[in-house]
Amino acid sequence: MLIVALTGVARLCARRRWIAVGMWAVLLLPAVFFVIAGHAQYSHDVTVPGSESQRAMNLARKVIPGGVLPDTEQIVLHARRGTLADPLVHRQVEELLADVGKLPGVLTVADPFGPLGRMVLGVSPVSADGRTAVAPVIMKASALELDLGAIKRVSATARSYGGPELQVELGGPGATALTSAGVPIRPLLAALAVALAVLCLTLRSRVAAMIAAVVAAMATVTTVAVTTVLSHHVLTTPFAALLGGMIALGVSLGGSVLVVYRAQTALARGVGPVDAATEAMVKSVAALASGGVCLSVAMTGVLLLDLGPFTGVALAAGVAGVLSALVTLTLLPALLVLGGTRMLGWVGRHSLTTTGRGLPHRPGVRSWWARQVGRHPAVAVAVACVLLVAMAAPVVTLRLGGADAGAEPTSATARRAYDVVSRDFFSGLNGPMLVVVDRGEGSRTVAVTDVVAALNTTPGVKHAYVSFDSPESGLALIQVLPQAGPRSTDSYDLVHRLRNDVLPAVLRPTVSRAYVGGQAALFADMAADFRDALPMFAFVVLLAVGALTFLTASSRVTAAVLAVSELSCGLATVGVLATVFQQDRFAGKLGLQAGPIEPFILVFVLVVGFGLSPGMNLSLLSRLRETDAPGWRALEGDAVSRGHADVGHVVLTMNLIMILALSVVVAQPSRTLKLLGVGLAVGVALDAFVVRAVVLPALVHLDRRRETAGGVPAQRRPARAATRSYDPPSAPSHAGNGTRGGRFSRRST
Repeated sequence: MLIVALTGVARLCARRRWIAVGMWAVLLLPAVFFVIAGHAQYSHDVTVPGSESQRAMNLARKVIPGGVLPDTEQIVLHARRGTLADPLVHRQVEELLADVGKLPGVLTVADPFGPLGRMVLGVSPVSADGRTAVAPVIMKASALELDLGAIKRVSATARSYGGPELQVELGGPGATALTSAGVPIRPLLAALAVALAVLCLTLRSRVAAMIAAVVAAMATVTTVAVTTVLSHHVLTTPFAALLGGMIALGVSLGGSVLVVYRAQTALARGVGPVDAATEAMVKSVAALASGGVCLSVAMTGVLLLDLGPFTGVALAAGVAGVLSALVTLTLLPALLVLGGTRMLGWVGRHSLTTTGRGLPHRPGVRSWWARQVGRHPAVAVAVACVLLVAMAAPVVTLRLGGADAGAEPTSATARRAYDVVSRDFFSGLNGPMLVVVDRGEGSRTVAVTDVVAALNTTPGVKHAYVSFDSPESGLALIQVLPQAGPRSTDSYDLVHRLRNDVLPAVLRPTVSRAYVGGQAALFADMAADFRDALPMFAFVVLLAVGALTFLTASSRVTAAVLAVSELSCGLATVGVLATVFQQDRFAGKLGLQAGPIEPFILVFVLVVGFGLSPGMNLSLLSRLRETDAPGWRALEGDAVSRGHADVGHVVLTMNLIMILALSVVVAQPSRTLKLLGVGLAVGVALDAFVVRAVVLPALVHLDRRRETAGGVPAQRRPARAATRSYDPPSAPSHAGNGTRGGRFSRRST
């Protein structure tokens, strides 16, 4: 009944096309307003709810005067010749610090040659040889709400003093965030232009390409707008809008291109625009609606189950699924009718006018590949499974955590600052840890000095000292400077050692408690949270894909294998990320240092990959299960091979367009953007070239053979060799110059 209702909606929008287009045009204005000036209220709190690192951060706010944990950046100064005490260089440093201290958004700058610098940094801010110094810059903004505009001004002002005598770099969380603040617009526009050209070549019509592009743009804009509105009422992460927009773009563009192609096929047979649009929508409505429903139901399950890191992005993904289906079902049929025969292009329209038919479908590489998969479906599935398993094998080496500025490319000032500090001081100065002591009540409370003494005798700790102490609240904040950098395994081991051994031993005879926070502790908690949530998320994905495929294909084997294949694609993608970014020989090719993989990157990659797959898979599956299609009957092979050859190339083209756009993201200098680009590109490629080009059609072939073995007559391929010929059909009497169209066929010799 639902499919009948959706089909009726599509038919109504095709007949009342101007009303449908007008309604979406009216909705577009407020949507654009919310996207541009919606003032989204995203949460920048990266702590894991309920984790020890979050507890430490919350208590730290109570100890620090003002209740705000300030953002502390670092200006790293290095004398290229001589020392920083040389008069000329020292004068430059004084002017630099004075100018930075006057900038808006800066609370104070600690002079590395004064007592405040040592007090803020915890160690001497000047290196032993006197050539390097670290000047802490305390910003007015919170460490959880970075003021990137102010940090950018600090970076520009400080680095303007760099020259042949003095090297100036900016380090800290804000400087690292600036590296991945955004993608330059020009390369992205160039990629989109190339993608639109590829789309035009696939559909052979600018009008058809523009129809698909308009539908995709409408779905993307409305998804981002709704996510922006929801951010005022629901806790939403900053990249939720980007994730939702990407899913909406991929789902709506893939579905609309397939429907446009089917409408073109109907127009080429001489069907009128309204009937062609209706026919294309009727054949695709089940797959389009089911794909959006599958995504929305799965993401709703993620929300209800509260799967930690997946919860924040599930809302945007669910919104993308609903709006993509809604736009495709209502706006697309209206645009198809308005496009009419112009969707065929000039040559196709001329052929339709003169012969009553559009251009015939000519066999090519796509037909050859479809026949190969049809001849050896079991071998194709086996090879695909072996490939996915081999690519997923490196998952066992996956290191979850976070990469500090030392993993960024050397073109970033944060990376150069990290290297200078690591070389002339020690790596751990780039990422201090926090230990917050809650004394508790009663006589059996711990002495903070005992905790500091235990920390200073712990292997891996360079120095520990009391930063703030509040006897009134019973809280004390201890800064711990580890020997190793935040992304190293030594820092992770130190976090677990402090939590499990050192602090419990000191606090055991008392009622006091201590909590470990900081960058390395946050990374460790994020990794643990992701590992806990991943099995249930995988189960939700398997259940959603399997159930929806079974409802569409009525085959338990097809549903199970397709669900496992989708999961395998996700694991293979993670395996590729582990191989590329955790080994220096591969990371170096991208200008990076090896390091662990951030869990939020994997969340983004897995959710986007799953969000794009159901609609495209079901669209192809619905075509493969059709008994035949006009215009392709003459090609060699059974109906499944003909369906594969008919729309398989269209589906692959959509994925190629997405891979092209993601290559721009990979080319950016930021390690985060490279991770996102490689992860999404690999996921899209595996889903397209393994699942949709091999596994899915092979499964339908095997299912048909099983039905044949059960007594259904088989469609057999001619045993003798065949040659290609061209059969001209009779043209209608109204053909312009009497020229007859034709089609390719196979004849036995």
